[in-house]
Amino acid sequence: MIALKQLTRRWLAGAATVLSLAACYGTLAIIAILGVLGFTIALDERLWAGAIVAFATLAFAGLGLGVRRHGRPWPILIGGAGLATVAYVMYGQYNQLLEVAGFAMLCGATFWDWRLGRVPSPDPQG
Repeated sequence: MIALKQLTRRWLAGAATVLSLAACYGTLAIIAILGVLGFTIALDERLWAGAIVAFATLAFAGLGLGVRRHGRPWPILIGGAGLATVAYVMYGQYNQLLEVAGFAMLCGATFWDWRLGRVPSPDPQG
C-alpha cells in the first residue's frame, strides 16, 4: 500500500499534465482526422474546456505533493501560473500563444518537480 502511495505522489503531476495536453490537442487531432474522413462531430466546448482544466488542476495538486516531498516551492508556483493561464484561456479570452505558454509552464514545472524528486534533498541539519 505504501508503494502505491509513493508511486501516485511521483507520477500524479506528470500523468495529469499528459492527460490535460491529450484532452486539448489530442481531441483536436481526432476531430481533424474524422473531418478528413468525412465525419462530423459536435463537441460541447464547455465540457472540453472543463476536462482540460480539470486535468491541469490535478497536475497542480500533484505538484503540491511534490512540495511535500522535496520542499522546494518553485515547481508549484510555476505550475500554478500555468494552470491559471490555461484556465484563463479556456474560460476567458482565448489566445493560442497564451495557451501554449500555459501548457509549457505546466510541463516545465512538472519536469522540474520530477527532477527534484529524483535528487535527494540536502539534509538541513548537516
